[in-house]
Amino acid sequence: MNLNWGLSEPAGVRDKQDKGYIFPVTLVLSVIISSFLLHQVENYRLEKMFYHESDQQFELEVMMKYTWDIVEEQLKEEREEIISSVEMPRGEATVTVKELGTESELVIVCTTRTGREYKATILYDMEEKKVLGWYETIKLIT
Repeated sequence: MNLNWGLSEPAGVRDKQDKGYIFPVTLVLSVIISSFLLHQVENYRLEKMFYHESDQQFELEVMMKYTWDIVEEQLKEEREEIISSVEMPRGEATVTVKELGTESELVIVCTTRTGREYKATILYDMEEKKVLGWYETIKLIT
């Protein structure tokens, strides 16, 4: 017969000499994996914000290009009245013209529905029909 039949060990404890390295290793690995996951999530969030800002800026540039094409065409045709406002699906543009003798100062302000603004001040020579200077400011409001 087996003499040790009635004796049993408590679950998981063999003797007092066990070092118990499994818990610290598991803890370190879970911290490393959690840190990596957090890093990837933050990278994704920053990339998403970057592309959103790029899209907003591109939208403003398209609005400015469209408005400038209309205004430039009217300037070359030597119309008396230059369009003062352009409605677009994602915003609007306003045009202000100031006569400075043979030159004109045009201010085009494009504003999106979200409040972002792109302002360009253009110095235009009316006799030679060319742009002398183009100064711009982009105001991104979040």
